[in-house]
Amino acid sequence: MLALIIAIIVSLEADFVQTKEVAMMAAPQVAEGHLSYHAPESIRWAYTKPSSLVWEMNGKNTNVNPQIQGLLRMIMASVKGENLQDSPDFGVQQEGNVYTLTPRKRDYKRLFRKIIITMEPKKETAKRVQLFEANGNTTLIEFRNVTTQ
Repeated sequence: MLALIIAIIVSLEADFVQTKEVAMMAAPQVAEGHLSYHAPESIRWAYTKPSSLVWEMNGKNTNVNPQIQGLLRMIMASVKGENLQDSPDFGVQQEGNVYTLTPRKRDYKRLFRKIIITMEPKKETAKRVQLFEANGNTTLIEFRNVTTQ
């Protein structure tokens, strides 16, 4: 049901706050920005604070290195609902509106131990994404002002 609802999203706009906790740093790193998604394969991830940085991908055209491109594809798949079902890339467990993704492919296992996506129950869009990295660091991305068409 969720994948069917998300499949009809033509575009999505959201602000985000990203908090990264690194074991060797005393304080978390906080960044803010804006996410734009337009079906079928256009995504723009723009950091606005503390500094400006933009990652863009439109189909196979991208302005980022292959590792970041893989992360953008994963974000796009989540927006489209593709990562919220078992696949060759991720095993998925669901408890209510919380989805835990466990990497199956070696490339993803090198980056993440698990990813937890909490969906906004009434809107069926991501409210927060927690990335538990293979190196022990964690990243929390919280979405605000989400609009869809």
